[in-house]
This record gives sequence, C-alpha cells and structure tokens, in this order.
Amino acid sequence: MATAAAGEAALRKAPFRIGGKKVFLPNHVITFVRPKPRQPANLATFIVPLQFNKLDFRDYLYNVYNVEVRAVRSFINGQAPRQKHDGTGPWYRPRSKKMMTVELLKPFVWPEVPEDLKGWDKEMHEAQQKARTQSWRVREKFQGGHPYLLEQLDELDESGALAREALKKQAEELRAGERVWTTDAVLDEKWTEVETDIDLADSAEPKSEGESTKST
Repeated sequence: MATAAAGEAALRKAPFRIGGKKVFLPNHVITFVRPKPRQPANLATFIVPLQFNKLDFRDYLYNVYNVEVRAVRSFINGQAPRQKHDGTGPWYRPRSKKMMTVELLKPFVWPEVPEDLKGWDKEMHEAQQKARTQSWRVREKFQGGHPYLLEQLDELDESGALAREALKKQAEELRAGERVWTTDAVLDEKWTEVETDIDLADSAEPKSEGESTKST
C-alpha cells in the first residue's frame, strides 16, 4: 500500500506526463559519463541502451533518482572496426553506443579526481595494462616477421615500443660530444679504422706545382 501511494503521489507531483512502461534494471546498464573540461554543469551525458528513447530516459531519471530534466538529446557513436582474438581473427564492427545528453533542472558538479589512488589499486592496474600492451606489441612484431630480441624485451615502455626518449637522449649526447660511440660487436680482422691508421691531415695537403703524379 505504501508503494502504491508513493507512486500515485509521484504521478500527481510530476510536471509532465509519465509513461507506464516498466523498466527492469538488471536488463539495462546506464553509465554516467564524466563531462568534458568545458561542459556546463547543467548538461549530463549518459551511455544508454540502444532501445531507449528520450521519453524512456526522462522517466527513468525522474522515477529512480528524482531528477528533472528540461531537454534530452540523443546520438549514436559508431565503433571503429577491430579484429577478434587480439588482432588475429576476422574483422568486425562492434555494436554502436547510444549516448544521451540531458539538460538538468539543477546543475550537478562532479567531484575532483582524488590525487591518491592507492585505494583503487592504480599501480596494479597500470602494471596489468603495461603487460597486456607489451604482449600485444611482441605478438604483432612476431607476426610481421620482425620479432624483438630477447635483450630488448626489458626496454619496452608503456606503449610497447622501444624507449624512444632514451634513444633520443643518447643521440643528443653523441651530437654534443658528451658520449663516445662504442660497440661490443666483434669486427673482421681486415677492417681498417680510418681515424687511427690513416693520417687525414697529411693526405689532405695540396701538392706543389712541380710535383706530378705517376700513372700506370
């Protein structure tokens, strides 16, 4: 009786006509999306099921959260094509996402992102993401016929590529003369170091006018 009375009171108080469609929450997932930096506080964006229309969502916000809205705008976000099985299977296009932006009667300001994220296991999630990305990059290189060397696997950064910043820093040091190029590669015995075996200064001196070159 109390539930029926509360429903009748809500119908009388609502500033608009409420639909009679029954919505079962386990069958629908609605996500409240954090707004963009310059989005006004009276606009809220949600990801809703594809079968939802504007009136359904307006009634849902009012009946569940007692939130009144002035207007509802909807649009479909098409997903980019991708491959199944981590990039090795056939191409397909994921199901599109339906977004709805509502104009709130009372503005809502999102709380600031906490600086200390240890309570949400941020380090563990970052390590898992790094491992997944590196595994995908290694698999991609192997399939392309250019696998990484074993000693290079420890040098992969979060993006799964070789540490470009370290290579850039080494190149700048070489150009500035702060680093000397060295290699552990074993060269052939017949290899001649030009800088040590040939005196470039003597070979570059111009010959006098009276000197002549012998030709064979």
